[in-house]
Order: sequence, then C-alpha cells, then structure tokens
Amino acid sequence: MQRLLNILNQLLATGEHVVSATIATHEGSTPRSAGSKMLRFADGGMAGTVGGGLVEARVLEATKDVLKTGAPALLSFDLTGEMAAGADMVCGGSLRVFLERIAPEDALLFRELEARLAGGARCLLLTAADGSRSLLTPDGTLGAPLPVDTAREARERGTGILAPVLLECANGTWFMEPWAAPSPLLILGAGHVSRPTAQVAALAGFRVTVLDDRPEFASRERFPWAREVAVLDGFKNCFAGRVPEPDTSVVIVTRGHLFDKTVLGQALRTPAGYIGMIGSRRKRQAVYDQLLKEGFTTADLERVHCPIGLAIEAETPEEIAVSIVAELILARATRRKA
Repeated sequence: MQRLLNILNQLLATGEHVVSATIATHEGSTPRSAGSKMLRFADGGMAGTVGGGLVEARVLEATKDVLKTGAPALLSFDLTGEMAAGADMVCGGSLRVFLERIAPEDALLFRELEARLAGGARCLLLTAADGSRSLLTPDGTLGAPLPVDTAREARERGTGILAPVLLECANGTWFMEPWAAPSPLLILGAGHVSRPTAQVAALAGFRVTVLDDRPEFASRERFPWAREVAVLDGFKNCFAGRVPEPDTSVVIVTRGHLFDKTVLGQALRTPAGYIGMIGSRRKRQAVYDQLLKEGFTTADLERVHCPIGLAIEAETPEEIAVSIVAELILARATRRKA
C-alpha cells in the first residue's frame, strides 16, 4: 500500500489526476480481500490490482467516468451467478469496489499521509459522497472539516480496523480507510542469511531494521533495502530505543549460540508478535535449557519459532530467506485476523 501511496504522490506532484479503486467490502471467496487497491492513471496506465479478470476489467472501464466527472462511485459484483459463469470464475463471493478521483489539489493531504506513515503513525482517511476528504491523525484532523460527532464516531469505529468500512452517520456516509505503517521487522545479526531476508521482507511490505555489533557487516551498502541499519555496542541491550510491539517481528540470526540466547531472552520480555531463531533442534534445546534455568517458562519458549521458517527443505541463504519471510507473512496475516 505504501508503494501505491508513493506512486500516487509522484503523479499528483506532476499535476495529474488519478482514480483510486479500493475493495470496500467482500463476502465469501473473492480474488482479493477488502482493502486491495488499484490506481488508474490519466494516460491509461495502472498500478496495483483489485483481483484481475472480469471484475478488474469492469472497474477499469468505470474509472473513465470517474476520471471525467470526479464523482465517486461504489460498484457491486456478485461472483456467484451469471457473472462468475461467464468469466469462468469459481470464487463464489461478492464484493464492492469504491472508486474516487484524486486531484492535484489533494497532494498536500496525501503527502502528509505518507509522512505520517513513515513516522510509524496510524491514520484514517475519510472520503465523503461529494469527494471531499478528511485525514484523522493521532493528534487531529486534516483536510475537510468533519462534524464533531462524525469525527468521534469515526475514531471509535476505526479503532483496530484493518480494512475499509462504510461509515454511516446522521450527517452522511463516508468511505473510511485505515492506513498504517508497515509491520516492523527487527533482524538481529547481519550475516549471510540476513541480507536476502532483509530484501525479501522489504518486498513483502515489512519495515526492516538490521542490528549487529560488527560495523563491517551492519552497513547500508550491504542492506540497501532496510529502513534502518545500526551498529550495536553489543547484544546485551539490543532493543534499546526499539522495543518490539505486538505487530513487530523479531528474527534472530546472530553469529553464535551465546548471542542468540542473549537476544532471545530480551525478546521474550517484550510483546513482540513473532519471535524466530535460526538453528538446529539441538542448538534450540541448548538455548532453551539455559533460559529455563534463568526463570523463563515453557509457555515463554512456546512463543519462539525455532527452527525458524516454514519447512520447505531450504538450504541456501536465499532459500532460507524465503522460508523465513513466508513464516513472517503467515504470522502477520494471523495477527490481523485476530
């Protein structure tokens, strides 16, 4: 989503109008879920997807009118009957797609949204039936003014939502879309497995931080895909200033058992949503035995994914990276459905 937001801001900066198509609701089996987004450019180009096939073809056709008139539209698709049969689809669900034209005059609002997300904030973007927009940030409202009761209801309804909703209030109906910074990923260790893991994780939408105590390894040149690369004094206080939160993933791939154990003990004292440690089952048991002697419980250790990654018979650093990130994606999706 952040990639599409960046593309949108680049186009708005050139004075171009863009149509945004977002799946507002979905029920049953559909090609993509609520929140999936596609941008249609004035020159006919596009970025993102709402599922492909006949649905996307009809959405693309509808963007022409939205681009011309500026009037938002809400399209409904039933994938259970004639439409599904005609397109050879076996989804069997239904969905609604919200289309809106975004004009160069909106550039300031969307640049502010991008800046807020870069700072780790969570925002709610509300679009009214007339196309006006309001951005609810943790410290106020930007864009079009909202009635006090509408802003209050939006914040209450928007708490914790992961996909768009149609907010119906006494003052009207708004398309409310949550925007959040990418899930943070802390990679402890900057060795040969860390490099491809950071790259694949960044491509999968994680905000990657790489930490190590060796400056020759923890460098921007080795990790151009990471948001942050930092050299630690040591691993004994490795989370200083970066305490993992429930949506944070921690990947432990240091250069030795002792460092892994030091990091794992600290990670278990945080609410991190995912904790994974590389190594064999024999190594795992040795580390676990030491932590149990230090007062950690079996329940604590059950939080740990070790050996890390999905079991796909990975051998090379690149294959191991794919297995790790696949498990990170699974854990992230599970958290978002909870």
